[in-house]
Amino acid sequence: MTAEERIEQVIAFAKKKRDIALVENPDYAARLKYRWQHTLRVVQYGKKLAKREGANAEIVIVACLLHDIAKLSDRSRNVEHGRIGAKMARPFLQELGYAETDVENICYAIASHVDGKADFEHPLTIEAQVVSDADKIDRLSSYRMMLALGKFADSEYESFIAKTKKRLSKSQKASKEWRVQTKSGKEVFQQQISAQVLFLERLIADHEMTLSMEF
Repeated sequence: MTAEERIEQVIAFAKKKRDIALVENPDYAARLKYRWQHTLRVVQYGKKLAKREGANAEIVIVACLLHDIAKLSDRSRNVEHGRIGAKMARPFLQELGYAETDVENICYAIASHVDGKADFEHPLTIEAQVVSDADKIDRLSSYRMMLALGKFADSEYESFIAKTKKRLSKSQKASKEWRVQTKSGKEVFQQQISAQVLFLERLIADHEMTLSMEF
């Protein structure tokens, strides 16, 4: 089986888990749709970072596709979802015929992508670092920011700006505190932060300008 064929099998596996969760919990359709879209974007960031960092592209792509499998299948939405996802993925990866070292690497990347911790012993790998970085980059995407603020779009202006200020604070805090590990990941992550901060500051400045012109 070629790398492309294995990746197609992984995509089918992830989509099947998503579809089962959708049947079991139809009210979660929007959440599951977002989670799959997030997964696809993480794959694209992962491919870009893998190329720049010299990581194994197939390992990164597969781990990115499965990094949120526990969320995608509605098994877990807390910090443990990486560890749970790795347990879900392991037998499937073994059935696909991956070498045991590759299975361990992929599962470690899935398990540790949230907080850098796995529930089994494994050395830190560049593939795991890339997957974690790719996930964090998309968590600060413009689309995710729009979704977060969009929930308050119909609120009173003052309330909306209060939420905007909280989002700005969150972005600035992430810039200092989030653990981005690769050189390329840090560059792209900071680009995301800069774009968010500029836009959010502009929203707040527009509000201040409005206040200054009230009669």
